[in-house]
Amino acid sequence: MNFLSASSQNKLDWIYRIFDRRTISIKAKNEEARKIAAIDVLTNLPLSIEVSKDLPLENVEVEKSYFASLKVYTFRNIQGIAPEHVDFLEAVDVDQPMEDFIKAYSIYPKLIKFELVEAEQI
Repeated sequence: MNFLSASSQNKLDWIYRIFDRRTISIKAKNEEARKIAAIDVLTNLPLSIEVSKDLPLENVEVEKSYFASLKVYTFRNIQGIAPEHVDFLEAVDVDQPMEDFIKAYSIYPKLIKFELVEAEQI
C-alpha cells in the first residue's frame, strides 16, 4: 500500500499514544514544513519530528542537543496495512516504552509520528 506522507495526513488519522522526555541531537530542520531531523541519543536512531506550532522553530538549532518533550502518535487507519504492521499497531498502548516506538519508527516510519512540544538546550 502506498502511504501519503505523514505531513499530509489529517490530524484525525492519528491516535495519541504517549508523552516522554528524551535527549535528541538536531541534524537538520525544515522551517517551511515545521519538521526536524534528529537522532535519539539513547537508541542512536534517526527520527523525523514535527514541531508544534506553539514552539518557535527559530529556538531550535542544528547540531545542538536538547532535552525534548515529545508526543507520539500511531496511524489510526489500519485497513490494507500488512499483517505484521497491524499486529504492532494493535499491540501498542499507553504502557509501551518510548524506545519501542522509536525502534518501530525505523521499520514503520509512515505509521508512527513524533511531535516536539518543548525543547531545552543541553
